[in-house]
Amino acid sequence: MNERIVPANDSLLAQIETWLDAEEAEYKKAHEAWEENHYEGRPPVRGFRCNWNIAKRWWQEASQPIWVLIADNEAVGFLVGDQILEVRPDLRRHERRYGRSLADHLARSFYDEGRSLAAIEITPSSAIPFWHRMGFTTVPGRESPNGLFAYKILRRTFELGAGQRVAYSIEFLTPDGRYLDNPEPFSRFVGEGERLSDGAIQLSERAFCFRPQDDQHVDYFVRIELEGRVVHFDKAKREKSARLGLALDKGYIYFIDRILPIAGQS
Repeated sequence: MNERIVPANDSLLAQIETWLDAEEAEYKKAHEAWEENHYEGRPPVRGFRCNWNIAKRWWQEASQPIWVLIADNEAVGFLVGDQILEVRPDLRRHERRYGRSLADHLARSFYDEGRSLAAIEITPSSAIPFWHRMGFTTVPGRESPNGLFAYKILRRTFELGAGQRVAYSIEFLTPDGRYLDNPEPFSRFVGEGERLSDGAIQLSERAFCFRPQDDQHVDYFVRIELEGRVVHFDKAKREKSARLGLALDKGYIYFIDRILPIAGQS
């Protein structure tokens, strides 16, 4: 089996466009038949030919990459950034699982960029079972014109050395949760980190701020405890939070891998 994923070129894009055109023609015939049948049954599912020209423009402008899955020297699927994934219609549900190869490539790309999770929008709805099989979780009610929001946590763990162990707790809270009599976090990371020679504490796993139902900016709070003592409790966007090591990844998710020495100050 000769299978690989490569950056697009003009020749590969021409191959893809040929089968996208054929798929679009089949869709139009099926849609006409559905209309003539007074819209009985499920509407036919349309491929991504309608988005292809803009995808090519993104590629030409270098604003979005296009990755092409090659099998036996043929273009059998493609991935446009984190926006569009399609496999040639006659090869869907193939034993080689071409869709899985592209989805795995997508997740690896997110991980390599340092992201805490892979976030996508699924359309058409018939693709939801596929993304569930790929390990993504959909969020009912969180939809946009581009589809249903789904995510996959990209867990990061860190191998610790022989340094002193320090118990830590990192919590993330919404403004409503912060100002309760007993502040209530929506996410909590607990473990033992390693105190390094510069006083920083390397966590055993990444702690990140993500609440799936939030589809727009929320002024989150972060609370950090070391050995049972609160060393920081403030908004994630504050400068002191950044000085502690809190940062934004490329998906605009706050995260922390290492608590910097300032955490020991009162």
